[in-house]
Amino acid sequence: MSSQSELDFLDFLEEALNGHNYIGSQEGELLEQSDDTTIYINAGLVTANKPLEVVKNAKEESLKFIMLNATTIITNANKDPSLSDVKNAIIVAFHRLCAIEAGLISEKFDHKTYYVNYNEAKRVDENKLAPKVTIVDVMKYLTKDVVEFIVHTFTDRVCLVAYVFRVRGHHWTEHLEELYKRIWDKCRYPADKVYIPWRLIARAAYHAILPVILDDYYAECYRTGKVNGALLIRFESAPAGSAGPHVLAQGVRDLQMVAPGIKAQLDESMVKLDMILNELKKHRFNGSVNARYYGASRVAIQEKELGAVAATILAALEGLASDAPLAKSNALRRIANNAPITGAVLGKAISKISDRPEVTNALMGNTANK
Repeated sequence: MSSQSELDFLDFLEEALNGHNYIGSQEGELLEQSDDTTIYINAGLVTANKPLEVVKNAKEESLKFIMLNATTIITNANKDPSLSDVKNAIIVAFHRLCAIEAGLISEKFDHKTYYVNYNEAKRVDENKLAPKVTIVDVMKYLTKDVVEFIVHTFTDRVCLVAYVFRVRGHHWTEHLEELYKRIWDKCRYPADKVYIPWRLIARAAYHAILPVILDDYYAECYRTGKVNGALLIRFESAPAGSAGPHVLAQGVRDLQMVAPGIKAQLDESMVKLDMILNELKKHRFNGSVNARYYGASRVAIQEKELGAVAATILAALEGLASDAPLAKSNALRRIANNAPITGAVLGKAISKISDRPEVTNALMGNTANK
C-alpha cells in the first residue's frame, strides 16, 4: 500500500498536469492598482529597503498600522462587501503587517524595477483618517491563538498564493477557491484556521506583493526548506500558459522507456518541441501568460505543430496506462486534438508492442527482424 506522502505526490502530479493552467484570457491577470488592495503605511512604521529584508516595529506602530489599514479596508469595501466586516478587515490588516515585516511590501520598492506600473504601498498620515476600528476591536479578533497561528503559517500562506498565481495566472477567481482549500488541507492545516476566505488573503492582503518579489520569496523558502512539503513539491510547476510543452516532454520521456525509437518517428515535431523547451529554459516565466510581469518573453507556442507528439502520447497512454496522471492532462488532450490520426496510429502500435514486433521495430529502435 502506498504511503501518505506517495499518495500526496500522485495527487500533486495529476494536478500539475491537468492543463487548467490559466483562467480567462490567455494573457493572464491584468494587474491594476485598486483602493481595496492598497497598503497604507503609517508615518512611524519601519519598512524594508530591499525585498526580503526582515524588519521589526514597535508594538505601538504595529497597532497603528492594523487600525489604519482596517479602517481603509472598511472604507473601500465597495468592491467586496465582506471587507466591511470588522473582523475580516482586522485579520486582513494583520496579514499585511506580516508581509511588511517579512520585507515583501514596502513603499520604497521601485515598481519599474519589478516590471509593473504601480506600487500599492503608500505612506500616509494616519491622523488624517477617522478610525473605524478601536483597540478593543483589534483585541477581540486578534486573539493569542489567531495571531500565533497566522504567524506560524505565514510562509505557507504567501507561498500558496505565489504557487496559485504562477500556475493559474491569477491571484484569485471563484474557480480557484477550491484549489486554495485543497492545498491548505494537503499542508495538514485545519480548514477553520484560515480565518478569512482565501479571496481576501490572495487579493486584499497580498495583492500588493509585486509578482517578482512574490515568486522570489517562494523560491527562497524552497531553497532554505522553510515551506511546507505540499508546497515544496509544487515549486517546479510550470507557469500558466507554458505547461503544454513540459507535459509533452514528460510524455516523450515516459514513452521512450517502452519505445526508444519514438523520437525518430516524430522527428519534425520533436525538433520544434526542443526549440520551444530551450526558450522556456532561459527564464522561469518565459511562455507564461504573465511573462510581462517578470521581464520574461511570452514565447509563441504553436500547438498545431506539436499535435502529432501529443496525440501519440495520449493514444499510447489510453492503451497502456489510462489511469496515469499524464493521461488525464487536459493540456495534453487539447494539443493532441491537432493531430488525432497520427497519434492514434503510432499509439496503437505502441500499445500492441508485444503482439506485432514487425510493425513496431522502428518504434523500439531495433534493427533485427526487419
